[in-house]
Amino acid sequence: MESSPSRNLIKALRYQACGIVALMIFLPHIYFQYAQAENKGLIRQASTQTASTSVSTKTASATKLDQILKAAVDQAHAECYEDDPFPSAAKCGKCHPQHYREWSVSPHAYAQLSPVFNAMSNKLIKLNNGTLGDFCIRCHTPVGMALSEPINMSNLDRPPSSREGVTCVTCHRINQAWGKGSGRQALVSGDINQAVFGPSGGEILAEVLANPDKYGVLKTTDNPNIRGRAIHAEAYEFFQMTTPGFCGSCHDVFAPNGFRLEDAFSEFKHSPSAKKCKENCQDCHMGAVPGIPAGYTFSPAAIVGNVPTPVRKHTNHMMIGPDYPIIHRGLFPHNPEAIKEEDSKPAPDQGLATMREWLSFDDAGGWGTPEFEKHVTKEAYFPYPWDNQVMRIKARRILNDQYELLGEAATQRLQILRAGYHLGEIQVEKAKWYGLDFSVPVSNI
Repeated sequence: MESSPSRNLIKALRYQACGIVALMIFLPHIYFQYAQAENKGLIRQASTQTASTSVSTKTASATKLDQILKAAVDQAHAECYEDDPFPSAAKCGKCHPQHYREWSVSPHAYAQLSPVFNAMSNKLIKLNNGTLGDFCIRCHTPVGMALSEPINMSNLDRPPSSREGVTCVTCHRINQAWGKGSGRQALVSGDINQAVFGPSGGEILAEVLANPDKYGVLKTTDNPNIRGRAIHAEAYEFFQMTTPGFCGSCHDVFAPNGFRLEDAFSEFKHSPSAKKCKENCQDCHMGAVPGIPAGYTFSPAAIVGNVPTPVRKHTNHMMIGPDYPIIHRGLFPHNPEAIKEEDSKPAPDQGLATMREWLSFDDAGGWGTPEFEKHVTKEAYFPYPWDNQVMRIKARRILNDQYELLGEAATQRLQILRAGYHLGEIQVEKAKWYGLDFSVPVSNI
């Protein structure tokens, strides 16, 4: 049914009215940002004593507008980080350093950073004209999808908790059994003071909170008038976390048409480990020896105020698998000493460089090593901030730690692969002068 001219006129008047209202709302905000930027020295008024051409005036105006908009965006990012409903793993790592170090090099921590995953996800979205939605990515960055971030957004622009992939809150902010839903599950939102859920209750936490003389002053509310280390207020036991079903909520993937994309959980349920030995995923992937149900190690659950909590069962959060990281070593493993957030305020514990800056650091070229630095000439060019020799040397020290941790992960990866696949005795079937026919039985757990 065609619209009448009068109806089109009414629509046009409505659009004009909406435009006027939008200008009335946003122009004062832009002017306020401009005034703030000018007061801070970000923008300087042009001198009235010098005459300029119309071209230079337009260029200066465009520059001012860019600076105004950038200041507004930076403020929005800063407010977003201050009111983060899903704290990053780096915040958890301040009291849980062992868990953080193990997780930082894990396949879970690499899930969203993986260029292989991102390439495949974007390719599938293109082939499906966007109808795939968040089917793939919701397991790789649950926080990003909970924050309604764009699916194909650059990891360089995502907040820490989003690019951390399967981060702390992905598991420890789940409070109900969601079943095999291919990662379709809700996270409990809240700042660092929000309650967490784990394999045990809050007995150790209660002891820590009850002994400020031993563990230091802690605060369980976001009150600026209270001084102390921020900590989660409660810790609840969530039995589901100790079962294979908890892993199966992501590691058993059905395509929308019913095709099985990943059968890890279903395969495990039909394996001798589950049927005969009554073992679970955690026994092999979080135990003392990767790939072998050899029990667990014991260590403090946390270190609060440089004081370790009582020793208890420790689960290895490296949860190693066959995955191998291929991105810049300054970006992975996750390391708070390496990464500085682009919109963060200056702080003593700030990282060395932003992710974009790390990408311009020539690791393979040997920057920061004694052998390289002693041959650097004055004419040598380095991009900012690597034009400072001290920065290059600091970066190299961080990379040395990164490679050490990656070496530990490689050792555990080899252990679990050797445990998963066994070669039997070589069986010679035919032996002729022109060659041999033989077979080797291969078995797995």
